[in-house]
Amino acid sequence: MYTFTEPSEVKLIIMYIIENFGEPIDNGQITDIFMDYAFVDYFTMQTYLDELVEMQLVAIDRADKLRLYFLAPHGKDAYEAYIHKIPTSVREKLLKTIKAYKRKERHAEDISASFRPLNALSYLAELSIRDGGFPLMEVRLTVGSKDAAREICQTFKEDPDKVYKALMGAVMNEENKKA
Repeated sequence: MYTFTEPSEVKLIIMYIIENFGEPIDNGQITDIFMDYAFVDYFTMQTYLDELVEMQLVAIDRADKLRLYFLAPHGKDAYEAYIHKIPTSVREKLLKTIKAYKRKERHAEDISASFRPLNALSYLAELSIRDGGFPLMEVRLTVGSKDAAREICQTFKEDPDKVYKALMGAVMNEENKKA
């Protein structure tokens, strides 16, 4: 991996992540993507991000108690003028990381598993898979213990596709169609 020594290079990488995320991005998202490559340590990265804000290259939108970062107009100009300084191979790897991160984030939003007590003797485990907000599967199971409900939710979160395929296989079974 390419080594970056100049603060301007690291700042350009931060700007590259912000610009190519495709929407305003929060600090945790920037950090997660940036730290995949450990270009510099976390505190240095945060210092450079703050400097970009102070220089008005990066702006902040405060929505829902989150600080969402995006390139300011002056930042877009600087980005376009200097982005060629980051090697193409690094930009390509960053783009792949951003895409994978967004896919993982979307997947986490689309998978839901929770449980709650119904009464002293039973719990309700609620499992769902959504695709772009559209429900693909919603299952509610009543079980006899908190441990069973927790295990169901954990198993579902670990491999929701396996559970979905098993359920679809059970309800679409050829044996069931003949009856």
